[in-house]
Amino acid sequence: MRIPLKIKLGSTSIAGMFFAVFLLELFLGGAGRLTTFGPLTLRMYLFILGLFGLGLLLMTGKKLTKTTVSLMLIFGCVFAVAIVRGLFNSEEYSRIFDDAKMVSFFFILPFFDIMINDYRTANKAVRLLKFSALFMAVAYLIFFMVLNLRLIPFLTIYEAMSKPEYFAEFGFRGEIAMIYKGFVYVAIGYFFYFFSPKGKRNTLKIVVIFVAIMLTLVRAYMLLIFGMTFFYIVYRFLVARQNRILNIVVISTIIITALAFVPVALEQLGNKSISDNIRYMQIQQVAEMVNPISFFIGHGYGVGVPIRPGHMEIMYLELFHKQGLIGLAFWLFLLIYIFFKAYNYKVYREKWNDEIGIDTRPFLFGIAFVYLQSVFNPYLTNSMGMTFLFITLVIFEKLKKFHGQKNLGMHGDL
Repeated sequence: MRIPLKIKLGSTSIAGMFFAVFLLELFLGGAGRLTTFGPLTLRMYLFILGLFGLGLLLMTGKKLTKTTVSLMLIFGCVFAVAIVRGLFNSEEYSRIFDDAKMVSFFFILPFFDIMINDYRTANKAVRLLKFSALFMAVAYLIFFMVLNLRLIPFLTIYEAMSKPEYFAEFGFRGEIAMIYKGFVYVAIGYFFYFFSPKGKRNTLKIVVIFVAIMLTLVRAYMLLIFGMTFFYIVYRFLVARQNRILNIVVISTIIITALAFVPVALEQLGNKSISDNIRYMQIQQVAEMVNPISFFIGHGYGVGVPIRPGHMEIMYLELFHKQGLIGLAFWLFLLIYIFFKAYNYKVYREKWNDEIGIDTRPFLFGIAFVYLQSVFNPYLTNSMGMTFLFITLVIFEKLKKFHGQKNLGMHGDL
């Protein structure tokens, strides 16, 4: 039954204002532990309100895309299997709840589908993301100077940012650098500035964000941002030249240089042998626990390994351990589907010889970063990674529709 319900506040809908606040909290709030009110965090309250709002929007007649409905059904099945397996294999129900709670953010996907329903809203989401990235980059550079100029004693800063309620939000690199969970959106935002129309102000923003990322001294961030930027520039160079011999020489030189330089560069960032050994041990312990059933459907939520009874640094290892091949296949399918939709849109534009369109490159590079970063730390299967995944999925599902709206004069950052 459709309920004729329209809630407006001026020229902006209440739902739209709520969605903007929701996105800002997700972009800026890291893992969500910085803002706790009573028993829940602000993110959890917003999640609950989002689900309630979704119900109201569906009752007013809002429709979901077939893709969203299909993904929710598939995810529901994979999610249920992991819970049932966990109930059989784990005696610690609190761990089952913890695992289920983390990935349950996926149930908010339909809300994103309904809210991002036109080019204007999609563009606003991108603008909020870019603002958040630049804001955090500038804030970090200021923090970096305060930290290294000893304007505030390190111990004072460390104690303030290491409270139990801020668990894992901040990680210090000695007394000279720090990484914040929310910095994943600084990296994603970097690609949106990188692929924006070139200009002095935009170039300055790119440099500011790039420098901020490098100064975190986090290996994964540094390697991925530098590597993805470098290889894209080389790719553009090779495409422009279209000289096979030159291309082979350039590619060979890059590979040889990378093989020689990367290990040396990593050594300069400090001794990471302990964290690397822990990861190797996790792989070994996961392999030892594999059986014919767990290979396909995993051991279930709440089942860890001796060295990591909860979550593991390598997200794909944890996925395989707890959900087996079906878990890995689900998240890999989402990545393949995104690139498939981008290819379809490229063919669509070429068919109509349309040069004015939506630039899919920052989305593709951003989602690739999230998937690659999840090799080192779990981002994809929590609210931080899923947020950008949802934005990309919804926009790419509606690319042709948004393309037409953009050509009607709705210009923006996309």
